[in-house]
Amino acid sequence: MRGLVYTADLSGAEPLSAAARFHDYHLPHIENALNTTDVLTIRFSHAEEKPHRWRVEAIAALARRHAPRRVNGVAPAQENADEEAIAATIAFLDGNEGVTGQLIRAG
Repeated sequence: MRGLVYTADLSGAEPLSAAARFHDYHLPHIENALNTTDVLTIRFSHAEEKPHRWRVEAIAALARRHAPRRVNGVAPAQENADEEAIAATIAFLDGNEGVTGQLIRAG
């Protein structure tokens, strides 16, 4: 099964602004994408050392809401992310049917 990757660019936003941008702008696009696929990985832009807690909660809530579809997220571990590591993480999430509702830091 090959899923979709949705990029949620929130770079430069403070946590509250990033959450608002995600919910106001990106969430409708994500909901539409989930009507066309059984597997969706949301690729976030880099935030800070620890991903905003709201991102973890948003991924988990989307996974619960859209089960049995799978929803996961990938957040770069550093500002200049290793794109190969991020691509490998996305491939891992795409190919593992038992994984959903997770936000993984990579690269």
